[in-house]
Amino acid sequence: MFAACADPDIAAMGHEGGTTQQEGGRRPGSRSSAGATGAMVRVTMAAPRAVVIPFGVPDEGRGLGLGLAALLHTCVQVDGGGLAVAQLHARRKDEPKTEAPVPVEAFVPPAAWKDIAGRGDAPPGVQIVLTGAFEPPVDGHGAIRLLAFDAKDGTERASVEAQLDGLHAGASLAGAFELLGERLGGEMGALGALRELEWDALESVLRAERCALHDPLRGGPHDRLAAMLHLGRAIGDAPSGRYAAGRLASIALEAASFAGLDPKLGGAAVRALTRAVDDARGEDGGWPRHVELVEALAALELRAGKAREAERRLEEAIAAFPSRARLYVLLAQSLRAQGQIDGALGVVQAGQAASGGDPVLSAERGVILASRGNVGGAAVAWREAMTRDPVQPAAFTNLALLALRTQDAATAQQLVDAALASVRAHPDVLRRAIQLAIASEAEGIARASRVARLCTRLLEMIPDEPWASLALAKSEQALGDVAGARVRLAAIEKGAPGSAAAAEAMAARFAIEHPEGEREVQSVLRAAQSAALDDLAEVASRARRVATLQESWPAWVAAAVADRRLGRWTTAKHALEVALQLAPGATAAHVELAEALLQLGDRAGAEEHAKRVLAVEGDSARAAAVLERARAAKPASVFTRLERAWARLTGRGETGSSEDQKG
Repeated sequence: MFAACADPDIAAMGHEGGTTQQEGGRRPGSRSSAGATGAMVRVTMAAPRAVVIPFGVPDEGRGLGLGLAALLHTCVQVDGGGLAVAQLHARRKDEPKTEAPVPVEAFVPPAAWKDIAGRGDAPPGVQIVLTGAFEPPVDGHGAIRLLAFDAKDGTERASVEAQLDGLHAGASLAGAFELLGERLGGEMGALGALRELEWDALESVLRAERCALHDPLRGGPHDRLAAMLHLGRAIGDAPSGRYAAGRLASIALEAASFAGLDPKLGGAAVRALTRAVDDARGEDGGWPRHVELVEALAALELRAGKAREAERRLEEAIAAFPSRARLYVLLAQSLRAQGQIDGALGVVQAGQAASGGDPVLSAERGVILASRGNVGGAAVAWREAMTRDPVQPAAFTNLALLALRTQDAATAQQLVDAALASVRAHPDVLRRAIQLAIASEAEGIARASRVARLCTRLLEMIPDEPWASLALAKSEQALGDVAGARVRLAAIEKGAPGSAAAAEAMAARFAIEHPEGEREVQSVLRAAQSAALDDLAEVASRARRVATLQESWPAWVAAAVADRRLGRWTTAKHALEVALQLAPGATAAHVELAEALLQLGDRAGAEEHAKRVLAVEGDSARAAAVLERARAAKPASVFTRLERAWARLTGRGETGSSEDQKG
């Protein structure tokens, strides 16, 4: 992430991406470049080598320039690495500073990029910049211009111009990108699947990609549901089209796996997929052309608690596609959700016979065995899956959890090594590997280096993942890059305000900037936990002095813990309220406050703070347990559930729990 000037003069940038009429045909113009140097620039990857700038478009095509850039970001590799979107955000001349910057779509020539880089507003290490201008064929004719140049000296690396018509829009666009790839040495990935699309379907795909694009100002997809609706329309316009079906299934499965999925979003996604499945049946009304849509729909139904409906759908799909392993896995999961464990195991065995032993089935078999209490058999199944795919996500993450619970350092080391060696590890795999490295390896340069590599790769895929940024900052500090660590920690506080990661980043940055104060904070944290009862009053008083002098939220939590142990619930409550004023996302403070409020008879307040934990950390098992206790109004101590959070405060741990990471 990188920011730019506070008050850019953009000359209505983003609405000047029109084209100019040239003799002999249409040729996209470059009028959008006029104000490019004043824009706020953000990227969708950490330390990218190549970036694409959202293409200049005319007013009626607004959003399509971002969609084209997002499409390239999704599919294309340049020099063996991903292509990041350099999102430009700026205000209009006549807008007040209080207005949020808007996305800009612009053709940015080398001179304009040089100005951006000269101000320090471009990411370091960029070697290639791809820009362009696009005139959609809304009246049957359009054009595209592509330019790739060297980020340092502006030398042209490749350029392509092509005409488009409505009937062959997908083929023309794919052809232009493939020609650019040949000249640039890039891989165009799934872009070839666009060839079969006419303009109406292609426009829906581009608008979907714009909605699915990571929005740096939101910290997530721009609008996942809108993306699914646009892709559904693309399938309706072109039922046999492969790209829209595969992309819709991918986005829907991503939504289904997200722990914090809004039920309304889930319901809307189910409806969108149901329509897409019906559209994909074609005129004959037969089985849908794209089985991945059925898989995604079944996964969402499972997430919505409709296991029986998913079961019926999957049984029909298996009859049509008997060798597809993913269908058997989902059917087994639907049976598990209904308590039919033996039936689930039988489905997995049938799937293994039909599919030739796909590793995803071995991973599911491990989950089933673990649910029956056969942990040893589960571990064998997960290892079996990993012999064929060393970073199979389900097997890797479950074996990682087992290694953490059993403190199996040898297995942890093997898994971290596998994640580091893989060039295609899933984000969940990288998250678990980071946890394993921190939990199982001794502090020092070697561990910091390995964690930094894992975090960097995860942040390339998910730029604003706060826990990965936090772990990377601490690794940078251990590797001697204290200045870089401070900058990253400050960015977490700014980029994820109110989050648990921001609270911990605040504490970590304080430790860097005020080492003597940090020693005092750590001292009162330890004393609050371990001091004898006779000494707790003095510990609480000392913690308050430290907290006041250092403005340290962990010290306020320490004071509250000492008060809690003394039964001084009102005093503890006041200390925790101060801690949360300093760090609204401090999980330890929220859960301690929930317990204090329970003891004081404020059940509603206790539930509110337990819910706050859910809002901050996601749908984690720890947060759910806290909320359950608050709703039950049981004042028994829940502090044992904070062992990991407290370990982070006292320096015994460095990232969130496994549940935190998932949330």
